[in-house]
Amino acid sequence: MGDNHTQGENTRADGIERRTLLKTSAALGTLAIGGASLGAVNANSLPDRPDAEDGTVAYQYFHAEWTDIEADVARLEEVGVDAIWIQQPARGKLDWDDLSYDGEYGFYDETSPFGFRDPHPPLGYQPVDLTDLDSTLGTESELESLIETCHDHGIEVIVDVVLNHMAAADGPDGHVELPQFDRDEHFHDNGTLGEDCQLDGEAAEYECDLLGLPSFDVERSYVQDAHRDYLQRIADLGADGLRYDAAGHVWPWYFEYEINALVDDLDLWRVGEIWDYDIDRLLEFADTGMTVFDFPLYDAIVDAFEGGSMEGLSQDAANGVVHHDPNVAVTFAQNHDTVGPGVEANEPEGRAVELAEVFILAYAGMPMVYRSGPEDRTELDDEAFRDLVAVSQEFAHGDVIDRHVDDDTYVFERDGNLLAGINKGSSAAEHTVETAWSDETLVDETGSGETVTTDGSGQVTIEIPSDGWVMYVPGEDDDDDEDNGESGEMTLQMTVDVGHGDSVYFTGSTDELTNWGSGVEGTWTEGNVWEVTIDDPGAFEWKTRRGPSDGTGDVWEHGANHDETDLHPTHQGWSE
Repeated sequence: MGDNHTQGENTRADGIERRTLLKTSAALGTLAIGGASLGAVNANSLPDRPDAEDGTVAYQYFHAEWTDIEADVARLEEVGVDAIWIQQPARGKLDWDDLSYDGEYGFYDETSPFGFRDPHPPLGYQPVDLTDLDSTLGTESELESLIETCHDHGIEVIVDVVLNHMAAADGPDGHVELPQFDRDEHFHDNGTLGEDCQLDGEAAEYECDLLGLPSFDVERSYVQDAHRDYLQRIADLGADGLRYDAAGHVWPWYFEYEINALVDDLDLWRVGEIWDYDIDRLLEFADTGMTVFDFPLYDAIVDAFEGGSMEGLSQDAANGVVHHDPNVAVTFAQNHDTVGPGVEANEPEGRAVELAEVFILAYAGMPMVYRSGPEDRTELDDEAFRDLVAVSQEFAHGDVIDRHVDDDTYVFERDGNLLAGINKGSSAAEHTVETAWSDETLVDETGSGETVTTDGSGQVTIEIPSDGWVMYVPGEDDDDDEDNGESGEMTLQMTVDVGHGDSVYFTGSTDELTNWGSGVEGTWTEGNVWEVTIDDPGAFEWKTRRGPSDGTGDVWEHGANHDETDLHPTHQGWSE
């Protein structure tokens, strides 16, 4: 394949290239009970509120330098990760020498909400100067290089920003100056939340200091201008999205009328950390123009996989933003502040965390995956994890419909696309469930379940291994060659959304695929799946192009070529 078939040479030739995966308006899929869908409960949401494209998988980095993350990008592309979340770029109070672990001087005490797994106090969350983007994690130029490399590999970058506070005045080396701000003029002076806060109600949440960190007075135009300039610089570096740290301690009006209005103009996706279990409050922030981390669902996940009932994850429990408005729910099993199910002091993540990740990767909402142990990140080399990422991207689309739930197992369908079964019990579980398919062969994309066939009424019996899962999709038995519909034929498939009036064209190194010409127009099926069936040519390479319907494809798919060993790959983005 010639050089013109890959992206990279002209990525920044005409300014910043910004991908669109995180900025589409595609629905993440609603939830349904007994065939009836549960829609959003807030009909008056802002029209510019961002959604994440169904099937987007994000991965969090924490306490990792920009150069180390950049060295990992090729591996992230192989896994199929769509986006990464990285820490705030700004000069901060703390350095690597200030970190400590549980049992060491300086670590939070046992009553801290931050758990015991990762070193604390965390770097990057006590900024000193928002005009200086050189931080402990790397220089501004190293960050720009990381973002550009991610884009070259089809990965988007979500950057953490702290808008609630700056560094406390007392530091390891004495008094901490804030060259950009005046501690008396630009911050509140109402005491610390939960300690000596002098306010009540909402005002306490938004105008008392969090953990003793000085809380911005966001009504001051100087503060607003400083935030505006800071976010503009992050956008200029090429970032694709923002994660608002401690968003639940910033007045919602500030996000709606100032911050989200600005970042919407900057074309930045965003997610807020509102550490709260009140669905209405989380949706209030979502309605200012952002997505939100689903802390209520996280609470249910920990309970279910730490000995509770899987029924707590079902729709009848409705314990999550994802049950009310999946379009704004960013789901997670753990992050740098919260430990996952079964994680104990001096104990790494175990099977309970893996099962929890299976759940969020197959369920509605946008999954954000995090593991501790940044020295190795072995999960990125785990074939089972890679299979689940592929399942999430290709098949976790459509309404969620509960098919069976009990103490140990949860079987749910992503309407017409995926039948997922998770079993945390110590014995294999067999269940007969209804599905959307009649007289249809279903294969397990993760390879652990036997091929099954639904009957004329759509019922099927599946077996879920102990402490395991199955991910069934319509398809052919592996024994009959999973990629061939007929002997001597194969079907190329690509799941990708294109604009109105456009089609996906398949081209490659065979005459039938036009020998890298304009391509063969694919056929669209539900779930934005495009496919074309060709005679089996043996070894060959192929790729997709985008262009007007009934015409030719003139925009190439980004990234490396596909070949005959992977006929249903993850789309790598377009080389705009």
